Amino acid sequence: MLSIVMAPFLPGFRGKFNRFLSDVQLLQYLIVFFGLFNLSLCLYEDQVGKFDWRQNYVGKIKFASFDTVSAAKKIIVATEENVVAALNLKSGQILWRRVLEQGCAGRVRIMGGVADGDLVTVSGGVPAIVRAWDLASGHIRNEWTLAEQNPERIEDVMWHIKYGTLHHILPIYHSGVEVTSYDSKTGEKLKTRKVSAPFINEDTMCVLAAPYLACLNGADSLARLFIVHLFDPNAQLQSVTINTIFGAGEQGPYKLELVPGDEPVVSVSADNGQKKRVLNIGDESIPIRNDISGETALYVITAEEGKTLLQTAYKNGAIDIAAVDLLSFSPVPNLSVGLSHNSVQAPTIVASACLRQPKGTGCRHLLSSDDHSIALVQNGRLAWVREEALANIVAVEIMELPMSEREQAIETEFDQKERDVVSMMIRRICSQANQLRTLLQAVMGFAPPQSNQRADLVRDEFGLHKMIVAVTSPGKIYGIESKRGEIIWQLSVKNVQGFSKTSGKMILYPQRGSRHFPHPPQCALLAADKETGDGVIYTFNPMTGQPLGELTKLGYKVKQSMLLHVATDDFLRPVLVLDTTDVVHVFPETAKATVASVAKNVYLFTADPDIGLLSGFSLSYSTPENLVSHKVWEMMLSTRTQQITDVISKSTIERVHSQGRVLGDRSVLYKYINPNLVAVVTQGVGSTHKNTLNLYLLDVVSGAMVFSVVHKRVRGPFHVVHSENWLVYSYFSEKSRRTEIATLELYEGKTQSNTTAFSSLTTSVVPIVERQAFIFPASIEYLRETITEKGITSKHIMVALAHGGILELPWMLVDPRRPINPEVREEGVIPYMPEIPIQMDAIVNYNQSIARVSGILTSPSGLESTCLVFVHGLDLFYTRVAPSKTFDVLKEDFDYYLIAIVLLALTISSYVTKKLASRKAQKQAWK
Repeated sequence: MLSIVMAPFLPGFRGKFNRFLSDVQLLQYLIVFFGLFNLSLCLYEDQVGKFDWRQNYVGKIKFASFDTVSAAKKIIVATEENVVAALNLKSGQILWRRVLEQGCAGRVRIMGGVADGDLVTVSGGVPAIVRAWDLASGHIRNEWTLAEQNPERIEDVMWHIKYGTLHHILPIYHSGVEVTSYDSKTGEKLKTRKVSAPFINEDTMCVLAAPYLACLNGADSLARLFIVHLFDPNAQLQSVTINTIFGAGEQGPYKLELVPGDEPVVSVSADNGQKKRVLNIGDESIPIRNDISGETALYVITAEEGKTLLQTAYKNGAIDIAAVDLLSFSPVPNLSVGLSHNSVQAPTIVASACLRQPKGTGCRHLLSSDDHSIALVQNGRLAWVREEALANIVAVEIMELPMSEREQAIETEFDQKERDVVSMMIRRICSQANQLRTLLQAVMGFAPPQSNQRADLVRDEFGLHKMIVAVTSPGKIYGIESKRGEIIWQLSVKNVQGFSKTSGKMILYPQRGSRHFPHPPQCALLAADKETGDGVIYTFNPMTGQPLGELTKLGYKVKQSMLLHVATDDFLRPVLVLDTTDVVHVFPETAKATVASVAKNVYLFTADPDIGLLSGFSLSYSTPENLVSHKVWEMMLSTRTQQITDVISKSTIERVHSQGRVLGDRSVLYKYINPNLVAVVTQGVGSTHKNTLNLYLLDVVSGAMVFSVVHKRVRGPFHVVHSENWLVYSYFSEKSRRTEIATLELYEGKTQSNTTAFSSLTTSVVPIVERQAFIFPASIEYLRETITEKGITSKHIMVALAHGGILELPWMLVDPRRPINPEVREEGVIPYMPEIPIQMDAIVNYNQSIARVSGILTSPSGLESTCLVFVHGLDLFYTRVAPSKTFDVLKEDFDYYLIAIVLLALTISSYVTKKLASRKAQKQAWK
């Protein structure tokens, strides 16, 4: 009976119930969907590039060619940094870039085939790697290897690419030339032929001017130039005597060079390169052209005017490209170019193309200068310039920007030495009147008075905006502002080089900052002279790039140098230089009085990797003008078993905030903080003929060996960070075939030996060494610790990864006190795990990969929480990190309106409550 009564209502009830279930299911989906937002970490699009920037480079040009075949016109280049790239023809921007292997394995030996629509490169040595590239995208189409039959003569091998065929050319002494041809795409061997050339020997100088091989045999007046056609079996051997080229009056040594371009042309120079003559070896008569200055760069092009020789000369800041007919040597005015630009100095043409235009023939010239810059000259005008020297930075500093002109006026007002009340009052009134005038001009919209200082190049409130001073290997110095990466100034220092031929490192000393107005900031560059190898010092203003003096030649070779911690009366910190005869020099010489006051407390140390000698010196004055050094200690490391690879000291601007570490039982474990401690890294071969890594901790004042450790069956690259009382270093374990990170931490114990100042001469404490090793799942290119102004913020390790990421690694992950037993608990210490994970959100450069990192510079800012990071290598990257989060500044998304409304509401409510309370109290008093 009940079912009969409910039957009419069941269809409606079921529909409502199904809709209810679908709504519940939809609600569940929405809850899960919105819950996923808490599980994701991301970077908003508007945050990209807000606090960081990246600049990409390719390096010094080695080969270049204009791509006139593809629809999008571009320039294909191969560089000394083992890079193959395509540049936009209009702007010079990188369209695509491929970074090859490092060292000899990736060195590009030849690039060709662009004119035929196929880009082919040969790189490496044994074996050579041949790659065919897609011109539009830069992807590899084909790749094959070529085993060298004579690996000891790899430097004598020459290559030629034409019409899809790769020719391998090897001169054979006292016999001839072996030419082997391959299909450049598949690697199929096509044929091999030998060309007779019995005149070739070990002293013969040969260049390939395809399809000819030109060889200069002999160095005196009997020298002869031989010309061999490599691909025509019926061609006859040609030869010209050196007297026919120059006459009987010119003296050697003679030098044979290829003139790049579209025709087989060579040049022969005499009188140490002062005179040069051009020979068109493609002509049967081998015409010899007039004398050309040895400093003139040559290039041959083919235009409608005929075969043209371009002569590029640089003089007094002007570039002159003179065009002459290759056959008659008569001028071609419509192809000649003259221009002036500060960034392009002593250029050479590396690629050129001429096209017929309505107004005549128009040419494009790609220039590469001695300072590694690249410039495109189009129709007689400079189209764009790329500063490729920044791909090879050898020294860098981050400097504070100067004060604004208003702050300088205030400093000038309070810097007056007079104590006259009237004059002080007059100066104050004038200063405030000037400030009032500036305010009124700003309010009423009048133009402010002209100023020599850029409005955006002043010190900000938190010290985040700074000037990056970078020194490059060709001797060019750049001033880069840190906010956007803009190059503010640049200057070139002629004929300087690094002290080491392998690393090419120069030393940049910030002698005076921008805090000491009206004294200008000053930096000193210490380098070596290219011709003599003696030391040179160059001083300049790091804010404007203006030289503060001429290049000072020291007249001796530099063994060691040091920037003193004390300053003169004009706030200039002197530089001490130790020469190879152990004589100490002071720069500038006017600072000798300042040095004399602290000389007895100054010590120097040297490390000679060639003989494995470590030495320490103390300083004293034998006479009021003569500063001498005394050898205090000496240590010899046998070079038969090990070689010194690096010496790492602590940062001179580092500050240690905490002297100890609180343990679980509330006792204090005091840090062993020795400011004179350096780490000496050596690499060698052990008794079992296995690679070893030796690390020595050496006190360079007393010469005491504090600690040493040996790692067997490991190899480089080695990277070390030395800070406070700890070290972090990485190496590659040959036994486990993986990258490992080892850490050392030094403690004095639970009692501190000296609570005032540390002395290496009186201390006898043997530190307690905590050490641990970890597995790192990636290859490491560089390590650097973060640094802050007071040292309160936690330390993080900036790790440059081989794949291009910059990892911010917390110190707690590599803490050697991480307990193996998880039951052991200590504040701030997590249990030990052998693997260090790489968190993707800890990659500070997110998806902006940095290729071939060669250095990381960290600098403190005005905020204790923030550290500035500058990464340089093939690319440049700048950012700022906060290891302990931004505890001293509000977040970007802080809701100012909400907090203002809340404060206003609280203020009003408190006032109203006060009134109500007083009224209530008054009523109760009348009762």
